[in-house]
Amino acid sequence: MGVVLFNGVSSADYGIQVEHPPEYQTPARDYEVIHIPGRNGDLVIDSGSYQNVSRSYQIAIGDLEKDFTSMANAIAEWLNSASGYARLEDSYEPEYYRMAMFQDEITVENILQHAGRTTINFNCKPQRFLKSGETSLLISAPTTLYNPTGFHSLPCITVYGSGSGVLGIGSFTASISNIGGSIILDSDIQDVYRGTVNRNADVILSEGFPQLIPGENGIVWTGGITYVEVVPRWWTL
Repeated sequence: MGVVLFNGVSSADYGIQVEHPPEYQTPARDYEVIHIPGRNGDLVIDSGSYQNVSRSYQIAIGDLEKDFTSMANAIAEWLNSASGYARLEDSYEPEYYRMAMFQDEITVENILQHAGRTTINFNCKPQRFLKSGETSLLISAPTTLYNPTGFHSLPCITVYGSGSGVLGIGSFTASISNIGGSIILDSDIQDVYRGTVNRNADVILSEGFPQLIPGENGIVWTGGITYVEVVPRWWTL
């Protein structure tokens, strides 16, 4: 039987058994399709993004020492423990995690007052994030990072040093006027900061926030940079 981990809590803690592996659903590409009268074929505008997907689990509960209502209530409390997106993992894809939210009602079948069965559905962001992409990589000399997926990732980069410096990641360049010990460039939220201090004014980005393209990504620097730390955030569909 499988295990689901949502918002840091395991389904096993509630005596939940996942009866069947979830189906794998591919996210839809976010296209805008426009038909122009008199023109053959539709005009397609590609936003470069993907739509959310559903992740469903058929589950069962049962305990002769507990009544049906208390077990159903515990499931509802677990599923509604997060406000918005929270981390979702399961034992079927142990090398990945998703960001998911639960927003549906649930109807639990009552089986003889001591067991139940239902299907729970999570609304997930389209990415399956590799857990290996959470590892912080300390880089003390120019090197090459290899992105093992077919998608551009949005890393979190901490630059250490003093004075000014220029960081290059592939074709992306960040010119930092004041490193000040350390400074963080977060490509996911598109922000530059240190702790709670906004540091966007200290950085000029040549092509926007750095991305790690599929395959090799050269990392180099000049000036007062001593080393960098990269959390690559690899993902796939």
